[in-house]
Amino acid sequence: MPEIKSSYEIALEKMNKMGIDTSASLTEEQRERVAEIKNKYEARIAEKRILLKNAPELPDEIQRLEQEQDKEIKAVYDEAKDT
Repeated sequence: MPEIKSSYEIALEKMNKMGIDTSASLTEEQRERVAEIKNKYEARIAEKRILLKNAPELPDEIQRLEQEQDKEIKAVYDEAKDT
């Protein structure tokens, strides 16, 4: 039976796959930017779920939006690493 992971563990794994240094500490402003990015993409994904409710392209659209979100979040972490 597969091991159940916490959202924190899943997030760390995802960050490692994206090449994000998890030891990089973010400033308050950077944490706020990450939160804004997450909120923006949660809203966009919710909108797609409504507009494309049973459409076959829904999973592809959600995956595309999640990839865009990951890219924006990675940019914030890269910025933190460079400073």
